[in-house]
Amino acid sequence: MSSLFWKFLKNPRQVGACCASSPALCREITSAIGVESADLIAELGPGTGVITEEICSKLKPGAKLAAVELDEALANGIERRFKNVTVFRGCASQLDTMLNSRALPKADVVISGLPFAIFPEELQEKILRGIVRSLVPGGTFATFAYLQGVILPAGVRFRRKLENTFPEVTTSQIVWNNMPPAFVYRCRKLGE
Repeated sequence: MSSLFWKFLKNPRQVGACCASSPALCREITSAIGVESADLIAELGPGTGVITEEICSKLKPGAKLAAVELDEALANGIERRFKNVTVFRGCASQLDTMLNSRALPKADVVISGLPFAIFPEELQEKILRGIVRSLVPGGTFATFAYLQGVILPAGVRFRRKLENTFPEVTTSQIVWNNMPPAFVYRCRKLGE
C-alpha cells in the first residue's frame, strides 16, 4: 500500500485522499489555466507529486515551480524527485511570505491538491487570502473537488467562498476516471 494511504489513515484531517490523483485528473487540473505560458507556478499540497509531474511536463523553458507541503516526509520526497522545484514546508496560507523569502515574484498560476472540504472554514479563508495575495492580477487558481462533496454542506460553503473570493469561477467536466470522481474549479483573480 502507498505511503499516502497510510498517511491518510493516520491523519485524515490533513491528508484528504487515500490514493493519488489519476492521470486524467492531473491533466484536467493543469489544462486551460495558462501553465504553458506561466513564468511562476505555485502548487499547494503536492503530496506524492503526480500533479507536480504533470505541471513539469508543461513548463516553458525558464519557468519556475514552487511547491508548499506541510508533511515533512512528502516535502522531502518532492525535493528528491524534482530537483528544479523550490519546496517550502509549511501552511499554504503563507504562500506569499514564502515566495518573498526566496525573492520569487507573484505566481501566474496556483494549483492546489489540498483537501479544502475537510478544512475548518477559518483555514479555508486564510489559504484563499494567501492565494489571492500571491497571484498576479488576472492570475488563475485551480483546485479540484470530489463529486460526492458538491452536495454536502462543506462543499456548498467552499463553492460560495470561491465565488466570494474570485470574480470568475468555472468548473470542468467531471473526471470519472479518478477515485473518487472529481472536477476542477478554475478561478481567475481580477486583473488591473
